[in-house]
Amino acid sequence: MQLRTLVGSAQRAIAESTRRPAFELPYTAPDLRPNPAVEVFDKVRAGLFALSGVLLLATSLAFGAGMDARSQASLLDTGLVHAVIWPVIGIALIASAAFSALPAQLSSRRQRAAGIHALSAAALLSCALTLASGFLPWTAAAVSAAAAGIALYGVHQLNLNTARNRTERIATDMPLGFFAGFALVYTLQLVFAAAGWNEPGHALAVSLVAVAAAVPAAVFAHSERGRHAFASGFGLALAAAAAQGWMLGATPLWACVLWVFLAIVVFVCAENRRFQISHAEHRVQAGRTLDF
Repeated sequence: MQLRTLVGSAQRAIAESTRRPAFELPYTAPDLRPNPAVEVFDKVRAGLFALSGVLLLATSLAFGAGMDARSQASLLDTGLVHAVIWPVIGIALIASAAFSALPAQLSSRRQRAAGIHALSAAALLSCALTLASGFLPWTAAAVSAAAAGIALYGVHQLNLNTARNRTERIATDMPLGFFAGFALVYTLQLVFAAAGWNEPGHALAVSLVAVAAAVPAAVFAHSERGRHAFASGFGLALAAAAAQGWMLGATPLWACVLWVFLAIVVFVCAENRRFQISHAEHRVQAGRTLDF
């Protein structure tokens, strides 16, 4: 009887030691349910998304380079980089719209959640480019801020509806994420230009606002599995502004260094998120305890 008890206790101990802990994802699990039935709104949304991408592409090609001299009235000046990047983003959004029109994507829940925000942000940014080229700086800054805010909310919706596969992450998440990151810095550029913050004496105020904007940017970069596209858009704009300010000698060197530092911090936040999740998955696969 005593031997039987010892054997049973040993068997339970062995079973408990080999049992792997349950892995609770630190982000919303992908929704693998079948897509709902296609509705008319889904087709309209996909069409408007494509049109908004075309509008952004046409507007950026028409007004992007022409407004460069006026945007240089700001210490945070990305130079001609924005005239190149916005057409690229427009093309990426058009491709994303084409992907959203595929039968497997047209009525998906994540397209319904984020598509309307992506198309609205692209259309508003097109208006901001037009207004900025028409000498309406404050109106352009306000419209650009609305576009950046809507894009950030679209990224939040993607966080709530995790990509089901790598293709969705590349074709849907990356264009909107990069757009949101670049639009955030571009909005600051328009605000500073409208306020006339173009002297070295304004460097401290400009830097404080840039630091304040980097805080939510770091939070978004550290969401889901790591928003590297968002961090890249934000970082590219800040790095371009730092390089432009340093080459022209219009911006104090310490401010340029700060902007590069903020760009690196936001990207590191995205990479840290990816490392955390990868480390957690490896611990679970090895049967170790998970503390996330």
